[in-house]
Parts: sequence; structure tokens; C-alpha cells
Amino acid sequence: MWNKTTKMSQVHENETLEDRVVEILSRLLPKSLMRFKCIRKSWCTLINSPSFVAKQLSNSVDNKFSSSTCILLNRSQTHVFPDNSWKQEVFWSMINLSIDSDEHNLHYDVEDLNIPFPLEDHDYVLILGYCNGIVCVTAGKNILLCNPTTREFMRLPSSCLLLPSRPKGKFELETVFRALGFGYDCKAKEYKVVQIIENSEYSDDERTYYHRIPLPHTAEVYTTAANSWREIKIDISTKTYSCSCQVYLKGFCYWYATDAEEYILSFDLGDEIFHRIQLPSRRESGFKFYYIFLRNESLASFCSRYDRSDKSESCEIWVMHNYDGVKSSWTKLLIIGPLQAIGKPLTFWKSDELLMLASDERATSYNSSTGNLKYLHIPPILNRVVDFQALIYVKSIVSFK
Repeated sequence: MWNKTTKMSQVHENETLEDRVVEILSRLLPKSLMRFKCIRKSWCTLINSPSFVAKQLSNSVDNKFSSSTCILLNRSQTHVFPDNSWKQEVFWSMINLSIDSDEHNLHYDVEDLNIPFPLEDHDYVLILGYCNGIVCVTAGKNILLCNPTTREFMRLPSSCLLLPSRPKGKFELETVFRALGFGYDCKAKEYKVVQIIENSEYSDDERTYYHRIPLPHTAEVYTTAANSWREIKIDISTKTYSCSCQVYLKGFCYWYATDAEEYILSFDLGDEIFHRIQLPSRRESGFKFYYIFLRNESLASFCSRYDRSDKSESCEIWVMHNYDGVKSSWTKLLIIGPLQAIGKPLTFWKSDELLMLASDERATSYNSSTGNLKYLHIPPILNRVVDFQALIYVKSIVSFK
């Protein structure tokens, strides 16, 4: 006992005043850190240092000093004017969710964000990737990296593969953005954006769909270090279609995709190679997979089955384990329903609490242990479910410049 106490006192004696300042500051919220940068030049230098940024991020990821979970919400609404002109209104909010340990009551507060995205009237914003407090979004025709906490954003340079305008004649190449991923390459220690391009041409001058000729997909990678795009190899079916927001996990980007069957497309940010991952077979039971999301440190996939007789829906959540870049295994985690109020699940914000979008387009927290649904009031009321996105968000001071 004496030796243990002596060792602990020696550790505190060896700890300098600067070490204590770093420890205290790294536990503060990013909003406070931004203010503290203006107090002392030495604090500004410290807070901007890579080692401090990494420490603050580690504390935020571990969530050691907070009892709540932060969720970033992106939603939009079409505003129509009396003259029938219209514009897309984009709303970003952070919602902090917590539950009483004793009474199990749900508490939340909503903070609206004002981020000056470069948008035209008809543009909308979609979150297509997220990592370490930075989100990768499309805002109109632009691809942006954005830190909602610091309000910092950066516009990426133009693609090296996407053509600036649509061709007008037959047998001319048409390029269409199909999927985008964003994450951190631990080997190169830099952030990367990967973009998949769908290519085609038409055999008639009118360029009708029935005369469309699909061509092989192409792909490109953007790195923050080079601040430019370069083409990389991709080999997937010309019939492949990706309709999900990308998920980043442990050096891999993942998308829900489908061609003749549903599967997950993965991309290793280190070796820059694409892989195909099979989903569990659920077609015989009438279930269909739709998209993927994160649950803790695992990839989760959602499938559902609609019963027309009573207009109810049953859902299943599957979790992937032990993925090594080649093989994976799946476990059915949760069965929901049949319920008549299900729109779609959004994300797990606790081990047994699932944030969902109800069929009436209200945000709902579903407790998988009790089966209880609790509605969250997040104005404004939305017109279209597809415009509602949510992800577990870690507030950080990570910069991409």
C-alpha cells in the first residue's frame, strides 16, 4: 500500500503545471476552447497543436466527461413563395440526449447551427461522410469538408473525372456522381475523400433511357495533403447502385449497394482497394435491406418487411463482426415490431436506445428493452422524410486546413 501511494505521489510530483493545464483544457467543450485561444498567445499555440487536438478528440470520443450523447441533424424543407417560386431551406442542429439513471426519463436539448453553406436557392445539403467531428457534404454542386463545431468549412477542388456539363450528342460520355466516402487514413495520417462515378453513353440523339449504354464505373481519391484528386482502380458491376450515406469505421468506408443482389461495398483507405461484403440472406422471409449505420464500434444494417393487411412494418437490425477486409460474420441484434409507426431507424445513441423517424416524420427514441416510443420535438415539421439525416456526433476542434 505504501509503495502504491509513493508511486502515485511521484507521478503528481513529476507532472508539470503545463501538463495540468493541458489536461484541464482538453476536457473543455470546443466552444470554450475557441474563446480561450483569444486569451493568451501561448494557449492559442497549445490548442492549435496536433498533440492537443488529438487529446481533445480522444476525450470526446471516449465521452468520459459527459453523460449525454450528441447527435447531428441535417434536414431541409421546401419553402414556396406566393409567386410559386421556391427555395430549399437547410436546417442543421445538434441534439444532446440523456436518460436519468434512476427514473429512466428522456431529456434532450436542441442547438440550432448557422453554417454559411455556399448555396443557390434550389440547392440542398446532404451528409455523405463523417469522421472525427468533420462531415463531408454535398452542397449543390460543391463537395465540402465541414466542422459544425468550429463552423469551419472548405470547398474541395473540381473532380478530375466528372465532366463539367452534360453531353448533347449520341455516343458522347456522360458522367454522374454515384457515391462518396470520407475518412482517416491511419497509415498516411491524412483525411481522404473517395468518389465513385457512373459512366454511360446513348445510342440516339434524343438520349432516351432505353438507348442508354452503361459503361464501367470510375473512381477518384482526394487527399488533404495534396489538395487534389487522382484516379484509382475500381471494378464493380455497371448495374451497381448505391443509395446510402457512407459509414466510416476503423480505416474503411462502407456503402449499402445493390446490383442483382444487395451487398455492402467497402473501401480500404490505406491500400485504396474496394471489396464486396455479403449481407445476410433474408429474401425468403420477405425482408429487404435498405441501408447501413453505426452501432458502437460495429457496422449495422437495417432490413424491413411491410404487411399490407394491417399496414404494419417489422424491422431487423443486423450487426457485422470480425471484418478483416475479406471475410465477415453477421448477428441479428434486434427485432422491432410489427409496428404501424415505423418510418426508419436513424442511429443507436445508446446500447438500447434507437433514434428513429416515425411514419408521421417525427423523430422518436425507441427503447429496445421496453419497446417504448418517445417523441422528440425538433422543429420545423418536415415535408419529406428523405431530407432527414442523423448521426452520432463527436464535438472536436480538428481542422482540415
